[in-house]
Amino acid sequence: MQVVINSRTSINPTAIWAMRHSGASLQQIASKIGRTKERVRQILVRNYGSTKHNLISTEQLCKLSGLPRNCIMKLYQDGVFTPVREWDTSIGHYLLWSPATAEQVNIYYKTHRLCKMCHCPIPKVRLVYCSEQCYKESHKYKYRSTEAKQRHLRSVKRYREKCKQMAQVAVIGNSKTPITALGSN
Repeated sequence: MQVVINSRTSINPTAIWAMRHSGASLQQIASKIGRTKERVRQILVRNYGSTKHNLISTEQLCKLSGLPRNCIMKLYQDGVFTPVREWDTSIGHYLLWSPATAEQVNIYYKTHRLCKMCHCPIPKVRLVYCSEQCYKESHKYKYRSTEAKQRHLRSVKRYREKCKQMAQVAVIGNSKTPITALGSN
């Protein structure tokens, strides 16, 4: 919503309130209407009693839904829920959500959270697997990706080489032959 105000008499508190409720900061509103941030705050307090908007942050959404931030962000990244407002700064990526989103997230999680192993519903106290048995089963070697298997094999190879070197050092340390004599053979 573009609001252009040239004189003091043409300030529209309803437009300012609408911008604030759509998630705009006081500074963003001030730059759009050509006033200071403090003046925008005064207008909102005088006409509506508060400068607060009805949107909630991601942290507040986590508290209301009872889920960790990574679960909320995964739903956002998968496109299941979209925020009312989002913006990037040099510090980070900010999202503002509708208060009704918390209930929608809870309903979604009750109906869509399935175990990665057995595809049974996941209890609220667990995040990915329905039981300890499914967790242990999923971490078996046969379920690893090709890259993970290759990393594991390289790790085993390094471990075996290290054991051989340590065994050779132990043999040399136990023999009565000086180390310099062994190097000359």
